[in-house]
Amino acid sequence: MNNTSKLIETLERSPKSKKIGKLIKLSENESAVDITNQFERLMGVWELRWSSSKSPVLNYSPFLNNFQILDLKKSRALNFLSPKGLLGKLLSTNILAKLDVIDQKRINVTFEKAGILGPHLFGKSMVFLSEIKKTQTGWLDTTVLTDKLRVCRGYKGTTFALLKREDLQLADFFNPIYN
Repeated sequence: MNNTSKLIETLERSPKSKKIGKLIKLSENESAVDITNQFERLMGVWELRWSSSKSPVLNYSPFLNNFQILDLKKSRALNFLSPKGLLGKLLSTNILAKLDVIDQKRINVTFEKAGILGPHLFGKSMVFLSEIKKTQTGWLDTTVLTDKLRVCRGYKGTTFALLKREDLQLADFFNPIYN
């Protein structure tokens, strides 16, 4: 089993494992990423399973859905955070962003709107997103990318490890916003 497979297995079974940081470095050494030729692989719903951040909202919790939804064909992304279970179906916090692919690894991110997605009531989705007044930008470098795993490093130095959720679709998240 190669290091990337070990990393995927560890993220699935033990997302708080102390081995993850080392496995990420080993996987990065084995990986050749060119997102300009891997759009289809990059698109989809990604679940945050590990982060080097100390912030609770940037780390894995068994009680939260913490997703990053990427739609590169439409140059957009959504950071989605909600409690798991019934409460999560009623309320989520979200940040909508514009994406620009810069090179083989880097994506520039411009945060555009933030707010809440509520439940679907009376045939309408309850969406409360407002423009972010002061422009906030950043970037992510993708350092490992497979059909199941994405590792990226952010402009503030944080490393993220995410697993693809094949059971969730882009439309599940973007349709309530744009319809």
